[in-house]
Parts: sequence; structure tokens; C-alpha cells
Amino acid sequence: MKSSPPRDPGDDLAPASLAARRAYTGLELPHLAGVPVDPASARGNVEGMVGYAQVPVGIAGPLVLRGDAEGSYTVPFATTEGTMVASYQRGMKVIAESGGARVRVMREGYALFPLLAYPGLDEAIAAGRWVDAHRGALVTAAEATTRHGKVTELHGEILGQRLLLTLRMHTGDAQGANMVNRAAQAVVGAISSATAPTRVALHGYDPEKRASTRHWRGRWVVASVRVPASVVAARLRTTSAALAHLWADYQLAYARMGTANHALQVANGLAAIYVATGQDAAYTAESCACTLSLEDDGGELVATLDLPSLHAATVGGGTQKGTAAECQRIIGARSARELACVMAGALLAGDLNLAASFLGDDFAGAHERLGRSRP
Repeated sequence: MKSSPPRDPGDDLAPASLAARRAYTGLELPHLAGVPVDPASARGNVEGMVGYAQVPVGIAGPLVLRGDAEGSYTVPFATTEGTMVASYQRGMKVIAESGGARVRVMREGYALFPLLAYPGLDEAIAAGRWVDAHRGALVTAAEATTRHGKVTELHGEILGQRLLLTLRMHTGDAQGANMVNRAAQAVVGAISSATAPTRVALHGYDPEKRASTRHWRGRWVVASVRVPASVVAARLRTTSAALAHLWADYQLAYARMGTANHALQVANGLAAIYVATGQDAAYTAESCACTLSLEDDGGELVATLDLPSLHAATVGGGTQKGTAAECQRIIGARSARELACVMAGALLAGDLNLAASFLGDDFAGAHERLGRSRP
């Protein structure tokens, strides 16, 4: 198995240390090394451009995965939060020594929820029946707007005097927002011509960049690892029972809080991977609707992270430009599906380590050692 990225306890930010870690990836990474990115490559991504933000990028690995993604991955994180990359690195080591994390993609598809309002309930019901009767033609109209998207779900439900549609599409390796938006316009146009709504909202029920526990979008990915008691003791310096008790306390607190994010530091790692790989970082809000579980099974720790709305793309937007393209190459995912698996496995690693650090003095101590930017 590949070793962890090299570290220099003397001066880990010396040019030689950075060069050694770039060499560890086996790739030429000129932009990450400091070569400027051509501003013309940002065409279509930004207005009023003045330059590029420079965010430090660190790497952690190897992340060992089994299941719908198989292999050892190096994961880049763009962050200014000291100790964070080290936390993910430690969690990845635990996963590797446990034989790897199993990752499964349960479903995938980007969705919009257009709303059509009618003069009364009967008209709304009639419009819903019209959609059911003409679903085939509506699917054809939607798919005619794209070369890559395929409709996987199209149906309506009544909301007062309104018909609330669900249009879900498989969008390949792209994020799919613009693709599905065009398809939704075609569907709504056809329905409007036949049923004459009083008004239309293309984004009627709009989970765009909002955490939702009802409507899912993107990919539902589950990552799980069984950590032997010996690894829990040696690497996490605690017991599975103690971690399970800690997690029960957190779940009660999260229930009182009313949050949709029932994990520990998923937003940390996800935002850092998003920025590094050129994703739309605002999708962190949706993707962080998730559930972590830490369970004691006869002394072994069973840790599972369930992410029902994880967004990931390997094409489109900024994913193949500048440093983002280089970070995508570091991961080496051949599809958005594989990239989503890598994200899920990495996020599980971070939560594993953070949970253990809460049980000792590592959390505050590590931030004092590694997270201080003051003299």
C-alpha cells in the first residue's frame, strides 16, 4: 500500500517539503506550484475579474476504498484551517489499517421542482392527470434539450391549487444545474400550453443550495468502515464503546438543535475538496444534509456516513481549469460517481478522527500546535 504524503517535522513549509509532496502525487502540477493561470480560462465563470484567490492546498492519503470505487486515492483540500488536513490524514490511516472503507452509490440524479398554479383545486388535479397521461411526450421534450441528460423521474403532486412537479435527470459527469433547467423549461412549456396555469415558477420548491431532509439531489452515497478494536486503541486511543456513547450524546443534541447535518466536520472537508477541485462550493449547504453513525459491535467500531444529496462533478464549471484541473488529476477519479465515492470516504475519515479527538485532549492541543498563525 502506498505510504502517506511525506512530512518534514523541521520545516514542513520549506520549498523542498512542498516539492516532495508534489512528487508524491507522481504528477506535474505547475499551477499548484505557483505558475499563474491564464485569466482567459475563467471565461464563463466570473464577471468583473481582478485575479485569482490563492488558498493553500494540502493533500492527505492514501484513502483506501472498496465497493463502487476501488483503490487508493490521494485527496486535496483547499483550506486555511490549521489541523484540518492532519485530521483527515489520521482518519485515512485508520481506514487503511482497517482494510478500507466500503462505499456505495444508492441513487443519482439532479432534480428541479417546478410549480404551476391554477384557478382552483380541480384544475390543478386535472393538470396532474394530464402530466400522467402524457409523461412519454414530456420526457421526450426534456431529453431533446440535451445530449447527455436522461430523465429518471417525472411526476406531480398537489399543493393547494398548485401542481408541484419533480423532474429528475441523470446528468453524467456534470453538475447538471443548467442542463436540467433547460429541460424543465421545455416540460413546463408543454404543460402550460395544454393546461393554462395562471402562473409558473420554474424553481417552485427550491432546494437549491439549501439543506433538505425531504428532497434529495445529486448522489446518495454511503461510506462505511469496520475498525478492529486493536486499531481503535492504537490509532484513535479510545474504545468503540466510548465513541458510541459520545455519538449518542451528539445525536440527542442534534435532535434538540433541529439540524439536517447529523455529522461532525463534514462541512470542513467537503468545502475544502469542493474549492480544490473546482466545484460550486455553495453546494456544501445541500450536500451536508447527512447522518453519521458510530456503533460498538463486540469491541469493533462500525462507522457509517450517509450522504443522500452529495453533489460532485468532473466536467463543466471550473472543474477542469487551473489548479482545479490539477487537483482533479491528483484524485484521478474517472467519473463524477467515483469522485463522489472519494468525497464520502474522505469525509468519513475526518469524522472518525474528530470524534476520537473529542474524547481526549487532542482537539484543543492540536489546534494550539498546528492551527496557530500568530507568532
